[in-house]
Amino acid sequence: MSQDLPRATPQSRGTDPAALLALIDDIDRQDIELHSLLVWQGGALIAEAYWAPYAAERPHMMHSVTKSFTSMAVGLAVADGLLSVDDVVLGFFRDYAGPVDDNLRAMKVRHLLTMTSGHARGISGGSWRRLRSSWIEDFLRQPTPYVPGAVFVYDSAASYMLSAIVQQVTGRKIDDYLGERIFRPMGMSDTMRWDIGTDGVNTGGNGLSCTSEDMLKLGILHLQDGAWQGRQLLPKDWVRDATGMQVRDVVLGVFTGDHYLGPGEAGDGLPATRREGYGYQWWRGPHDSFAANGLFGQYCIVLPNENTVVAFTGGLHDDDTRVHSLIYDGLRPALGAGVPERPNNETLEVHPAGLRLKTRPGLAHPYPAMQDGTWRIAPNDQGVETTSITQEENALRFTLRDAGGTHDILAGFGHFLETVTTMPGARLHHSYQPEEGLRVLACARWLDGAAGERVLEMDWIFVETAFRDKVRLFFCDGTVRLTRSVNVNSAELALPDLTGHLAAKMEKGNG
Repeated sequence: MSQDLPRATPQSRGTDPAALLALIDDIDRQDIELHSLLVWQGGALIAEAYWAPYAAERPHMMHSVTKSFTSMAVGLAVADGLLSVDDVVLGFFRDYAGPVDDNLRAMKVRHLLTMTSGHARGISGGSWRRLRSSWIEDFLRQPTPYVPGAVFVYDSAASYMLSAIVQQVTGRKIDDYLGERIFRPMGMSDTMRWDIGTDGVNTGGNGLSCTSEDMLKLGILHLQDGAWQGRQLLPKDWVRDATGMQVRDVVLGVFTGDHYLGPGEAGDGLPATRREGYGYQWWRGPHDSFAANGLFGQYCIVLPNENTVVAFTGGLHDDDTRVHSLIYDGLRPALGAGVPERPNNETLEVHPAGLRLKTRPGLAHPYPAMQDGTWRIAPNDQGVETTSITQEENALRFTLRDAGGTHDILAGFGHFLETVTTMPGARLHHSYQPEEGLRVLACARWLDGAAGERVLEMDWIFVETAFRDKVRLFFCDGTVRLTRSVNVNSAELALPDLTGHLAAKMEKGNG
């Protein structure tokens, strides 16, 4: 973890530390699941909090915050004379042989940047991650009923096309291009990762994992008009265009999990929401702010009037605006507003320690009087064939077998154990399921069940993502029922129950 960001007390920047402590207290009191919170003001980091097991050095999936990183790559390519925002999109994909109408012919790079491509619906990354054919081809084949520039439709696919265009003109993936020009000069973490789509292109609309400090630095760079430690890394004019009001008073259509509906469509009776405006892959916000926004509570909010950047990660439902209210209505007025005198010159320190997610590792109960075993699962829409449990020293190994192979998680009794697992979970995790697996912290506990029933409960914290699963196995007379739910998702929050019968018993310790 880099330590190149200056640290300072809130008092030195004219901010009452009580406002920051109140913010953290409110987050705890309202049971808001944040994973990190960083506040930069007046050239220094004045507050930094992490809720264990999340930590400063851990990368975190940033979802659509990725779009604002992609915007930088476009800005660099424009500055290098490799493209213009007025270039037509089809000009970069001359091999495309699908249908073309007048609106597709008129689509320009600026329309991708401002989410005004002419599409009727916006494609979500969760939808595209299930698509194995060309994402570029899929985008160009989408209906374009609107004249480009006329209607705002939020679309992660538009951001992917920007990534593809920059790769076309530079001959490099944008993570490499930005790595040389932005990431390394700014000392961003070497744990940064960026997913690749089916065309060999970085997923410009999502799929970037980085630390909370990396995201904070993105905001700082744009607060400082593209300058970093005396170097102009990003053109000032580009930063002002990107974070400026390119489209005013936009309507964000209802999110279905796969698509953002057009502004005139209703989704399950839910209304579209109105926002202040949009720039080039940056949202405009209240009080002259601008922000990089990601699903499930990933945000980098820049407050130019207060010379402040607030970055946070979490596991929040997309309609949960409590943190925004605490920042805009509670913290913002206190920034630089002065520090009151306190009795006996008392000082308040903002070094929050001991913050943890509200999960319970449970007690290290002895293993119940039941043998380890394997349960054959009844036919199901998840493709699960068997599950098994084996006892290890003060821990339990849960194993699941499906058509993709065998997957296991090691869960501690009374404590969390950290491993990497390929346990399937795309349906609960916005279609994310990397082949190399995900880092997970897991604990297990035994609960009281109905008469004759034993209940094993596990918490699985996928600590580099927003997702946290609750898994329960109900054992009774040689049968098992398995339930699994998640804290946040773009679609279903629980999988259908699995049921099965004991197929084989194993002696303890012989797993």
